[in-house]
Amino acid sequence: MSMSHPLNLPVSIEFLSDERPAVRSLELARHFGLQHKHVLRDIEVLRKKLPTAFAGSNFGPSEYQDSTGRTLPCFLLTRDAFSLLVMGWNSSRAIEWKLKYIQAFNALEAAALANARAEALAEGARAWLELPAGTRAWLPQALDYHAKGLNTEEIGKLLDLTGSAVAKALQQARACGMIEAKPASTRRRRQIGQGRRRKASAATQPGQDAREAR
Repeated sequence: MSMSHPLNLPVSIEFLSDERPAVRSLELARHFGLQHKHVLRDIEVLRKKLPTAFAGSNFGPSEYQDSTGRTLPCFLLTRDAFSLLVMGWNSSRAIEWKLKYIQAFNALEAAALANARAEALAEGARAWLELPAGTRAWLPQALDYHAKGLNTEEIGKLLDLTGSAVAKALQQARACGMIEAKPASTRRRRQIGQGRRRKASAATQPGQDAREAR
């Protein structure tokens, strides 16, 4: 493996059609000091060993033009595809380039996460401002009661509101991202538990009536 490519060159990250970051096989050949045809050969060997769904979604076929103007094939590799491909390239120079690519992927992922959080916060702020001023005044307290496990009727009594008004506000808060949606399994367990309690109450009612009659 001829590692003559300078390590101070920047890592070039591109994006697949679904906006996932990827690296071009041609760039890998240049940085790791390999002939591109050998990188393509390694990719084809690897793709044959992988599940079709994984290979299809992580190795994106692409093209490039060489110095003579010919259009030639290449691949765009996701982080997972890159990691699998370069796993066996173990010279000291190759390891340094692996680290540079991993750092580039990490930086992109961190930036994407920060952007997603910023967008979510901005959307939540817009939704909050769209709420009626009166609702904004008592909603934080309602959210606190809700977090403690009180139902809408109980919250309404404490805040001198109707249960339907509280339910509507909590629904809006959930749409704003202020309340995490409970997993369906949790809701199902709660419904089953409530049903069992109702059945137990109904089962004890005849005995209670008999005692009251005596």
